[in-house]
Amino acid sequence: MFVWMTVLASAQLDLSSHYLAIMSLLCNLPTSTVSPYILKEGEERQYEDYVSMSRSLWRVFVRDAEPSRVCLCLQPTWMLHGANSGLICWAVPDDQIEHIAIPSSWPRTYRHIFGVERDDPLVHVTLHDPIPLQEVVLTALSESAYKLAQVSSSSLEAWFASDKRILRCGATYGLDSLDGFTGHDDVEIPLKDICGYRLDVAAPALQGYAVTGSTNFIVISAATGEEVARSPDSDELGVDPDSIVINEEFLKSCIPLIPSADVSPHSSGEREVVNNRFRPVSCPDNATQGADDKTLFIRTADLGSMGLLDGDWIVAGHDKYTRRRLVRIQANDEMLETTGLVAGSASLLHNICADRSRATWFTKSTESAVVLYCSHSGIREPIIPTARAVTVARVASPVSNSKAYQQLVLQSLKKYFETGKRLVKQGDLIRLSIDTDFVHLATQVEANMENSEEAKPSGVAGYSHPSAGPRANEVLFFRVTDVDYGDRPPDLAATVPDLYAGCTTGELGCWVDPGTTRVLQAGLEQSYVAANMDFSGSQSSSQVLPLVGDSKLLQLGAAAVSGSAAQYDFHISVLLKGARGIGKFTTASWVAQRLGFHLIEVDCFEICAEGDTKMEALVRLRFEQASQFAPCLLVLRHIEALAQKSQTPESRKEHMWSKILQECFGNVAENWKKSGLPTMIVGTTSEPGKVPVPVLSCFKNEINFTAPNDKQRREILGYLLANVALSPDVSLDHLASETAALVASDLVNLVTRAKLCSIRRSKTDTSDSSGVDTSFIPLTSADFNIALKDARTAYSENIGAPKIPSVSWDDVGGLADVKQDIFDTIQLPMDHPELFSKGLKKRSGILLYGPPGTGKTLVAKAIATSFSLNFLSVKGPELLNMYIGESEANVRRIFQRARDATPCVIFFDELDSIAPKRGNHGDSAGVMDRIVSQLLAELDGMASSSEVTVFVIGATNRPDLLDPALLRPGRFDRALYLGVSQTHLEQLNILEALTRKFRLDPTLDLLQIAQSCPFNYTGADFYALCSDAMLNAMSRKAEELEHTIDELNKHPLSDKQHPYPITAQYYLAEMAQPHELEVIVKSVDFELALNNLIPSVSQSEMEHYASLKELFSSLGSS
Repeated sequence: MFVWMTVLASAQLDLSSHYLAIMSLLCNLPTSTVSPYILKEGEERQYEDYVSMSRSLWRVFVRDAEPSRVCLCLQPTWMLHGANSGLICWAVPDDQIEHIAIPSSWPRTYRHIFGVERDDPLVHVTLHDPIPLQEVVLTALSESAYKLAQVSSSSLEAWFASDKRILRCGATYGLDSLDGFTGHDDVEIPLKDICGYRLDVAAPALQGYAVTGSTNFIVISAATGEEVARSPDSDELGVDPDSIVINEEFLKSCIPLIPSADVSPHSSGEREVVNNRFRPVSCPDNATQGADDKTLFIRTADLGSMGLLDGDWIVAGHDKYTRRRLVRIQANDEMLETTGLVAGSASLLHNICADRSRATWFTKSTESAVVLYCSHSGIREPIIPTARAVTVARVASPVSNSKAYQQLVLQSLKKYFETGKRLVKQGDLIRLSIDTDFVHLATQVEANMENSEEAKPSGVAGYSHPSAGPRANEVLFFRVTDVDYGDRPPDLAATVPDLYAGCTTGELGCWVDPGTTRVLQAGLEQSYVAANMDFSGSQSSSQVLPLVGDSKLLQLGAAAVSGSAAQYDFHISVLLKGARGIGKFTTASWVAQRLGFHLIEVDCFEICAEGDTKMEALVRLRFEQASQFAPCLLVLRHIEALAQKSQTPESRKEHMWSKILQECFGNVAENWKKSGLPTMIVGTTSEPGKVPVPVLSCFKNEINFTAPNDKQRREILGYLLANVALSPDVSLDHLASETAALVASDLVNLVTRAKLCSIRRSKTDTSDSSGVDTSFIPLTSADFNIALKDARTAYSENIGAPKIPSVSWDDVGGLADVKQDIFDTIQLPMDHPELFSKGLKKRSGILLYGPPGTGKTLVAKAIATSFSLNFLSVKGPELLNMYIGESEANVRRIFQRARDATPCVIFFDELDSIAPKRGNHGDSAGVMDRIVSQLLAELDGMASSSEVTVFVIGATNRPDLLDPALLRPGRFDRALYLGVSQTHLEQLNILEALTRKFRLDPTLDLLQIAQSCPFNYTGADFYALCSDAMLNAMSRKAEELEHTIDELNKHPLSDKQHPYPITAQYYLAEMAQPHELEVIVKSVDFELALNNLIPSVSQSEMEHYASLKELFSSLGSS
């Protein structure tokens, strides 16, 4: 209770800090709060790296002892999690300030934390335990700095570790003097030439402190040709790519350019402005720091090209509509990557571009533009009227219409207008956010306060829980239906031009002053809403969702938004089909956000437990709500649960649900015609085979979702890891290729597993793991390897997904010519897919033939491993089934699994058993003929596909028995013969590959063993030879141990520490030395194995395979 009462007593802190303090206390989280910050006054000391805080704030974090300093984590209030989202620093108390004072250079150095300008800047402050670093990699930014590290390594290490200096990955550190450095007396090192050191890698965390003698420092020299970084205290000189020149053109562009209200924006009399059209992009509401109703952001270069200053008031409008409004323009190069873009909150961009036909802005934003005009106000606050009364109406939505959240909704609206002056126009959409968790938290807090009135501190009586805390999870909207701002001022109307009068009479907006304006909330409206944003960070989820969905759903939604859709009875019903976790519901949510629709979700599995009557009532209720909240998108998840196929033919359940859905669809269409606002119905299913045909017929459109390809997985991973710290050894391209066949939910699970691995690693590397903050622990390649292995194992066990085998070419002895042919066939389409997009047919089929035991299966696995391909092994007899049509269906399923797991290798072992010559077998049903025909059709499809990368490898001992159609171009058009070794050197390569993990006697000569082998030994024979040699060595070792044990039992030791008689198990566990347990293979072991080995292929069979090689040599060279 101490922390809570202290925070409540501080009248200067925001209400959200109360919530943070309470949650920290209840959930045993690190103490945290939100506080304003100021810049330190006076001259800043070089490399000053600490903050000062007031005594009242100091008491929030320091409760027991009175340390001289504490370690804090400073984070922006709009992004509490993510890579580099926090700054670790030391803090000291200061009686002269009220909040927190930071060094004046930090807003420039750490713009991602302090870069957003506002009148009352806030920062999220959390108590943090600094992490000792195990390894630090520094790059010397000059030759002198590298030379100093060589001659004064101990002094440099002590400098970095002094006073637990906080070291940050990516920061640059310079030396202000060489006092205390030893060992450089004989070497001339001018201090002015020492630019400093850049910290490139820090482990196990991105920020921490070094410990002398414990932290491993590695200093590398800057690469040749690398630009030498400047010292941290040097001025930011050089060429700025966004630099501007103040000249006559700049001053000329400052002339106001807003057209008159009665002039069309495309009339010939309007003056043309260069580069005043900008493509709109949404930014998170929290990133605009409370200025979402009036602030737009552009890059500094665009600001200069228009002759504007940061903070100027301008006029913004849409290029296709006459609606315009006053906005304040600010420069923000961190938020916008390129010029030509304008960023603002979703609600502000909606109000600028609002129009009934504005749906094109949501679907084709590149075709629309926001036009900016200079105004007369400049940086001064514009002279616009203050409204006497404003009326707002609730926009109907599932959240705003819920009685459970009415108090939160009203408090959120009240807080919105009480926080400062608001700039509004009639018809504006106001977007608010609430945290529904406060409904339960407020009830608990109020109950505790009623039970202990005397413990309530001063100022708590009027306390009300904030409506939108730092974890807002729902949004709602209000529309400004009426603005009463009085008559036009007579003195201004007679003295100023018409353009200026347009500003002063409220045509471009008016102020809502919390002290004088009366705000009324009345009425309920149905309306499009601004696109919902993601609260998890600085990026919107809409930036990645199209990768896992289909643009067809968005196109159908855009057609529904058009004004004539209802007249043509164009109701939208779509069934989304695809595997679980592939992104069906996520895509539907994204489409709703893009189109400004409300979203209603119905999980059919949750309601199917009820009786049929109650299920029907619930479904009809959801359809009625969808019409009430139109424009709306209703999602029926797991539609197969409504009417699964019945076991009895007499059941009419599926027809009943078909009739119910048709009636509901008809009611939705009628309401659409009356209101003019569309309602889309979307059903999702992961098992379309279980959905009855009558239910399927209710949906007019079907969209099939497939697993994301390599490029899409790369972008999905990029989105998931956008706010996650990554080690330099992590390659997203490599990770995307390793995650073949995984869908979006699997990739989310993979990232989660990698984070858990990093946490376990950090707790192992750090002696005191209590202070480890996961947001500062980078994910390494090893974390992803462990996570990928676990995810693959779980995935394969659940659905039988193909795996990438762990067989390298080192395991394949010899076959150098075969390896080169395979690389030429597979590597070209993998490295240069663009060559095959222009009509060139790729070779995707390889036939491996030869005597048994020559390594055909091993070569196929090595292919999959070397190219990071999934491997799907199929034995010929596995495809056969006694039921008619199932054998061909098995062939189709195999190829479909390979397409889902692309890039993939299908390996058909014993190909001659499933694809013999047609007409030469006597099965009455013709199963083998149909299997061959189906296999030929699938192979032709693989050859003609340019997007799917599937390679088919067949292995057979009898290529002469295969159907000739399989060996034609476009199918198995590359035949490679895998025979026995023809030289002793090739046999030596096989022996070396097989004995890589053996302990060999130093006197053993493998070449001598190879020279003793005949030339009809296959790879399998050599494998048997090595295995028998190892077995002989183990038998010899066992005999030696038995002899030793017998000697000990015959002559017991005098100390009698061991029980007699000594058994073999006891000796191996308690008495044996490490060298006694080593199994060393000697020459005698190989000689014994060689004498007992019988070749698997006779000489006559070798002659037969030689004739087959001659027969198929023309195919192999084609």
